[in-house]
Amino acid sequence: MMRVSLAVPAFLVCALSASAAELTPRELERRCHDYTLAAEMQSAACTQLIPLYGDRVETIGIKALAHLARGTAYRRSGDAARSDADFREAIRLDTIPLQSGSMEALLYNDRCWVRAIAMIESDLALADCNEALRLRPNFSAALDSRAFLQLKRGQYREALVDYEAVLKESPKDPYSIFGRGVAKLRTGDAAGGNADLVAATVLQSGLREEFAAYGVTP
Repeated sequence: MMRVSLAVPAFLVCALSASAAELTPRELERRCHDYTLAAEMQSAACTQLIPLYGDRVETIGIKALAHLARGTAYRRSGDAARSDADFREAIRLDTIPLQSGSMEALLYNDRCWVRAIAMIESDLALADCNEALRLRPNFSAALDSRAFLQLKRGQYREALVDYEAVLKESPKDPYSIFGRGVAKLRTGDAAGGNADLVAATVLQSGLREEFAAYGVTP
């Protein structure tokens, strides 16, 4: 799973301040990635943010994340056409460095994660996560992304295996605890699943809303 950083690149601070004087740069970015907001408010923040990234190489990844966030907001509001367009743009952006010849596990994980949320090309999403893990065995972010993809594909026992692997190394990762809770519920472990959901939301608020926006509910 991607972990969204709210650290705004230095060169964007002035542009953000000029275009959205009523919001601080950090607040604008926070709103774009806040899945507890009303869908219209989230998408509006992303819409202000996206053009400011321009076509800089160093902002490709965070621009893809903004399209992904806006796509989920559009999907929540029932706008399938704009949601699909944003998801496909996020995939395109995440593909650019890979097409240039970069072979980094993080880049394959990024594209796996976008495809998993969008459920576009899910077989290719699995291939991306597997490639990330081939390049960097036991890469916890890719294991988490693959587990999430398996949740969405209904492969709950496979998801459990990957979530357990993540939590062996990072036992307090709230995203993986929440995902494992959903997988446990789907495989008949109601007590274990509900315990994980409670533990995850104690560690981090807003997880239920975020996972719901991604298409996964307990």
